[in-house]
Amino acid sequence: MIIGIDFGSKKAGTTVIARMYDHNKVDLFASKKNEDADKFILDFIKENKDIWLAYIDAPLSLPSVYSKPNGDGNYFYRKADQATGAMSPMFLGGLTARAMRLSQEVESLGVKMVETYPSKLADVLKLKEHGYKKKTEDIPYLCELLKDKSGFSFKVEEVTTWHHYDALLCLLSAKRFEIQSAMVFGDDQEGTITV
Repeated sequence: MIIGIDFGSKKAGTTVIARMYDHNKVDLFASKKNEDADKFILDFIKENKDIWLAYIDAPLSLPSVYSKPNGDGNYFYRKADQATGAMSPMFLGGLTARAMRLSQEVESLGVKMVETYPSKLADVLKLKEHGYKKKTEDIPYLCELLKDKSGFSFKVEEVTTWHHYDALLCLLSAKRFEIQSAMVFGDDQEGTITV
């Protein structure tokens, strides 16, 4: 089983997991406001023991300048961030630290966690031309487009926010990896983003 995670602020209730539980059948699970999002994810993975791959929308490494003895290089962006237009892991600060810690905990459970960036996949799939992340009322239309592009089967009415939609895009990146059609940006030593 594979999952996609749109990772939000710890207590905001904006973290969403998209799970492919059968051949292309997908369901969605959202954290609740004031609930610990990290615990929500860990508990979900522990309860669903057949999960082997999780794609998350959050930085899982820092720019390599922080691990180099001479401190030479870019202090804000990794090569992967520059190639995809992703935000700086340094700007995201606490979210980056939480994601890096969560990744270690998840991997200790035998689940591979991979960094992805739904906005880049939206570019690749040309979803931005159709209003991706513009108006909430466009979500149902974009869900139908995503169904066509992914083969996913899910209830459109469950996709109530862009967080839900991004979780689906994270899941699609995991599926693209599974079928060997993913694109990898960045540097293996510093950290990559896979879409």
